[in-house]
Amino acid sequence: MFEFRFASLGDFLAMGGHAGFVWGSYLAFALVVVWNFWQPRMERRRVVRLLHARQDRQPQQSAISVAIHSQQGAQQQQGEAD
Repeated sequence: MFEFRFASLGDFLAMGGHAGFVWGSYLAFALVVVWNFWQPRMERRRVVRLLHARQDRQPQQSAISVAIHSQQGAQQQQGEAD
């Protein structure tokens, strides 16, 4: 069934002299997996914050444009009256 091919835990960790490559590969793999889970969540949070900020600004911008249009209309009416 399962046969352990190393004489000790130290031999297993040394990986026959290739420990740097083997454990470095596992580390690189783990970092990629963590990045693939973490990055989309951070990007989603950024986009949601951006959309909330844009949504919060939108009523202010429409109120400003209404004020500008009403002021322009009042100026036109005043000009016609003169």
